[in-house]
Amino acid sequence: MRTGKEYLAALNDGRTVWVGDELVDNVATHPRTRAYARSIADFYDLHHRPDLEDVMTFVDEDGVRRSMTWFQHRSKEDLLRKRRYMETVQRELGGGAIPRTPDVNNYVLLTYVDDPEPWSSQSVGTDGRDLTGGILDFWNVMRDGDLNATPAFVDPQADRSRDSAQAQSPALRVVATSDEGITVRGVKAISTGAAFGDWIHIGVFYRPGIVSEQIIYGAVKPNTPGVTIICRESNVRDGEEVEHPLASQGDELDSIIVFEDVLIPWNRVFHIGNPEHASLYPQRVFDWLHYHSLVRAMVKAELMLGLALLITEHIGTYQLPPVQARIARFAGFLQTLKAHVIASEDEGFFTPGGIYKPNVLMFDFGRAYYIEHITDLTHELIDLSGRAALIYPTEGQWERPELRPWLAALQTGPVGRPHDRLKISRVIRDMFLSDWGDRISTFENFNGTPLLAIRSLTMKRAEMSPTGSMADLARKVCGIESVSSDGEQETAYLAQADYARRQDASRQNAS
Repeated sequence: MRTGKEYLAALNDGRTVWVGDELVDNVATHPRTRAYARSIADFYDLHHRPDLEDVMTFVDEDGVRRSMTWFQHRSKEDLLRKRRYMETVQRELGGGAIPRTPDVNNYVLLTYVDDPEPWSSQSVGTDGRDLTGGILDFWNVMRDGDLNATPAFVDPQADRSRDSAQAQSPALRVVATSDEGITVRGVKAISTGAAFGDWIHIGVFYRPGIVSEQIIYGAVKPNTPGVTIICRESNVRDGEEVEHPLASQGDELDSIIVFEDVLIPWNRVFHIGNPEHASLYPQRVFDWLHYHSLVRAMVKAELMLGLALLITEHIGTYQLPPVQARIARFAGFLQTLKAHVIASEDEGFFTPGGIYKPNVLMFDFGRAYYIEHITDLTHELIDLSGRAALIYPTEGQWERPELRPWLAALQTGPVGRPHDRLKISRVIRDMFLSDWGDRISTFENFNGTPLLAIRSLTMKRAEMSPTGSMADLARKVCGIESVSSDGEQETAYLAQADYARRQDASRQNAS
């Protein structure tokens, strides 16, 4: 398994990375990027902690101990083990402060290796090449190197008033094919953490008007000639661990990626050329990311509940019945998210490749619940904190002997040490009252797909068709015969590709 030191060394590979106005010479050492690089290194080092060995690692069928990142859960018990791993990563790395760790980045690769054949057979423009071998080989390369593939799926915001604008946008497209591979040119508008990855996982979300040349799924290394990663300015508070306990852990840096005539070898091309396939499958890739997002949201809700308990205890309002009633909202938020996680696992099913997959609607709407309520709960936490989240001394002020008595008196409550209140206040400030925290909040709203897209894509799921399983009871009560597949009642459900339906649900839930 990879160590943090090995990961940091791999970042110095000549990749072209801009952060704001600065060209970064080495992602592992530059002041704008080094803190986040070290946080990812901490992720890798967690796997070498003896006390976490059973949680963070597993022994595969060949007797090799590997990171749980690569664990393929083939039963509900396996999935629970995977979830415990994901929870542990989030708890050890700031309670949701680092959304895109390598385990979630690589989780989306499961859909490829679970059922690789459709990616190849549905491709257009490969001259009959079988892409499945490259898909499986890429998984093995990633697993054996314990690497990190950062997704880059989002295209530029074209003129939404006309479908033809998508074809005219600077979105990434195939400009040439050869015996070596495909040559691509254009941009991916958003990729989170690409500056810190070993590979860039290219994909696309279907949009009306998208042309076949823009349908590309594959992988390239960040230091490939022609690849330029342009990151927004960083919100990191490098070297300020005491004052900014979360923001000092680094900024994962959303970025634009420019591809200037970049060659992608055929063994790193997963699919090209078929808009119809793109309309069916990308959301199935991100199913795994959304399940992970729900688990992370559950951990963050636990953090919020704990912060509400601690800050009200320190300022002496915890015992007031109206305050306790407000704190109970955080408990309800946590328990509802937890219920969605558990229900999705309990109502899971087996995919074509034998992976035990949690119920898609359960975790998607759990994530929707989080998005719908997190802003209100954030305001509630800040209001419960009062001035404790806004006005408090810096560590330098606290250490000055002429100021300490006055400042300590302002931080003294019925319980706890005055300095502890500063620690609680700093976490609340970083997570909910800073540009660093605001970026994470915005990220969560759009991670994979925003709320509207969750609802829209839900209606494309197999079971949500009027002839799908969700209408079985209504048909029975109404006395309507079930739809047959004899061609007399052609429907969207029956016409939808079978390989896509198998990633949504099974006829019978697994047990």
